[in-house]
Amino acid sequence: MDQVSFDFARPEDYPALSLMWQTNFRQTPEDALFFLKNRYRPGELILLRDEFERPVSMMTLIPARLNNLPGTYLYGMATRADRQGEGLMHRLHREALAYLAQQGVRYTCLAPSNGHQFALYRDLGYEIRFYRSERRFYSFTPCPFLDLYTPGEVDFTLMRSQYLQKEPYRLRLMCPDFILQELRHFGGDAVCFTRRDETGYAAYTLEGQTLHIRELSVPFTPELGASLLAYTGCRYILLDEPRPGIPVGMYRPIAKDPFPSDFAGTMSLCLER
Repeated sequence: MDQVSFDFARPEDYPALSLMWQTNFRQTPEDALFFLKNRYRPGELILLRDEFERPVSMMTLIPARLNNLPGTYLYGMATRADRQGEGLMHRLHREALAYLAQQGVRYTCLAPSNGHQFALYRDLGYEIRFYRSERRFYSFTPCPFLDLYTPGEVDFTLMRSQYLQKEPYRLRLMCPDFILQELRHFGGDAVCFTRRDETGYAAYTLEGQTLHIRELSVPFTPELGASLLAYTGCRYILLDEPRPGIPVGMYRPIAKDPFPSDFAGTMSLCLER
């Protein structure tokens, strides 16, 4: 491990990063290419390189805001299959924190992809601070009570920004274009609607016959549920809500903690699946 060095990704690294992405996340070459083509930004995708300049570990640093305070969301952390178990991700994480501290970033956060990773990130100084709850609905009859339409990227970005800033401690990733692109790439989308004098949106993915509403900007009603089922052709609804319940994300200050030590927040549409 002594022969690895910290660096930023370059376009010529795409083939190695694509293979790393596929191996670690069990996704297709098309999924890996989608991420690299649409999310690559200079200074955001960081690496460790071996003595032959080949990437051996990767991490994406996505600008985020919590209570309008800038931070960084760590995403897409992966290590080359033949170098796993050597502590490379711990090393890259230390390099990331040092780099972010130089940039004045105050905190980092992440969403473990499975339950086993919570303990791993706790060893890196993270605490569970982000939660959500779930509700399931099985008895709605599909009916188009409301007119639903697909929003443009600008409208969705504006509506989502307003929604996330209504309540404290809602994490907001500063890549709204990619969030909508990723929803659509994996078979989901967002729809807008007007209900009485209230305009709202629902961002969702499809899981068989279940409509998984991952973010809803207005209170859920049977009328809205029936309309969404009619629109998507699904039979059941799984609704994520920004309330305490299931642990979904972790937080770590880089220097002095800018937030109260017991805050509890929410995150949604943070690229985790």
